[in-house]
Amino acid sequence: MSTMSLEPGSLFGLNKRDYWDWVEQLPNYIYNEKQNPFLMQTITSVKNSLKMRTSAGRGRCFIRLGLMKKILSVPVDYLLKNRKLTDYWYSRESIIGNAALAANFMSLLFEVTEVDFELAYKNASFLDESWILPIYVSLELPSVEDFGMVVCHVENRAIVTCVGPDSLAHRVHIEAGDCIDAVNDQCVYTANTKVSKLLDQSKEKLHLSVIKAKLTDGTPFAPLARRMLFLESYGTGSELLSNVVTVNSPTVRSAAPENAQLSLCTERVYQLVYLGKMEVDEGCGDALIASAVQQVLTGGDKPTSTALTVTDSVVTVQCTDGRKKVIGKYEYPEISDCSVTLSPDTCFGMIVRQLKTASVQYECLVFETPSPEMAKDVSLHVSQGINRTVWFVDLPASDVACSTSNETVE
Repeated sequence: MSTMSLEPGSLFGLNKRDYWDWVEQLPNYIYNEKQNPFLMQTITSVKNSLKMRTSAGRGRCFIRLGLMKKILSVPVDYLLKNRKLTDYWYSRESIIGNAALAANFMSLLFEVTEVDFELAYKNASFLDESWILPIYVSLELPSVEDFGMVVCHVENRAIVTCVGPDSLAHRVHIEAGDCIDAVNDQCVYTANTKVSKLLDQSKEKLHLSVIKAKLTDGTPFAPLARRMLFLESYGTGSELLSNVVTVNSPTVRSAAPENAQLSLCTERVYQLVYLGKMEVDEGCGDALIASAVQQVLTGGDKPTSTALTVTDSVVTVQCTDGRKKVIGKYEYPEISDCSVTLSPDTCFGMIVRQLKTASVQYECLVFETPSPEMAKDVSLHVSQGINRTVWFVDLPASDVACSTSNETVE
C-alpha cells in the first residue's frame, strides 16, 4: 500500500481535499480502540447510496446522517487523535490542523448533539449539486395506463414538462418542472431507463417519489429550474437540441411528445464560430470579457467554424474543417471566467491561462453562437465546471515528493 507526501489539496487526486474522502477511509486507521458502530454504519450507508456520485454529495449526506444520529463529533475526534493523519489532510493553519481551534470546533460539535434533527434520508438525489433540501413527496397511486404527464430525461433526471388537465398527475398535484425521483423505490437517476418503462412494470399499486420544482417559500429549486430552463430554451419534441449534438450521436434524434426523451451526457459538443482571442490582464468579470469581445469584433482573426466540447474536467476547442485542428484544450483550473456579453447577446468570452516560456499569459477566447439561448447554455456549463474546481491550487514541481507506507489512498 502506498501514499504520497503531498500537501493537502493535491492536483493529482491522491491526496483528496474533500472531507468525505478522509471520513470514508477512517475505519482503516482505527486500530487500538473500539470502533463506534453508529459511525461505521453511517459511513457504509453513505458509501452504498446510489443517489450521490461525488465526494461533495456523499459528504453532505454524511453530515445530515451524522446530525440525526448525533455522531458528527466522532470522526473528527478520531482524526485529531492521529496527528500524522491530521497533518496529511489539513495544514497547521486550518481549523482542524490548529490544536486550539480544533478544540473550539469540537466543543461546537458536542453542542450540536443537544439538537434533534429530522432530515429525510431519501431526499438526497441532488446533494451532488446543492445543500438545499427540496420538497420531497411520496405518493401511493393506483396503476393506470395514462398518468397524463410528459416526462423528458435531462442528465438522467426525469423532468415533468407537461401535465394534462383532470389527469391523475394533476389530481395528485404533480406540476411542470417537478422531478420523478423514484418509481417503486427504484431510483430513476441510476435506473438507466425511462420512467414510462418503470411505470409499465407496476402491477396494482404504484409508489412514486417526486421532488418538487419549488421550495417551501415558493422560490424555484435551482437544479430543477436550470434543467427546465434548458428544455424551454430548446423546445420539446422534434425541435429538441437543434444546435447541440450529444457525443453518442452525430445527429440529433427527435422524439414524439408523448414519449419525449432528451438524452444528455456529461460531454456536450456545441457547433459555433470562433472569432479570435485577445490578451487580457489576470482576473475575471463581465466587464473584462465584454471589453475583449468588442476588441475582437472590431479587429479579430478570421471567423472559424469550431466545435466546443465541454466535459466534467476539460473544455476543448477544435476546428470543424478538414484539418480538425485543436485550437486549445483547457482544464478548468486554467479557466478563470466565462460569460455572455449583452451586445451582441449571441457572443461569449472565456478567459484562459496560457503558459509561456518564462511567464503566464491570460487570453480571452471569443465565440459566436447561433442564438442567445445557446450562448447562455455554453457559459452556464463552463461556469459550473469552474465552480467545481475552485479549490485547485498550483503546486510547484519542487514541492512534490513521493514516498511509500502502509496506507492506501484511493
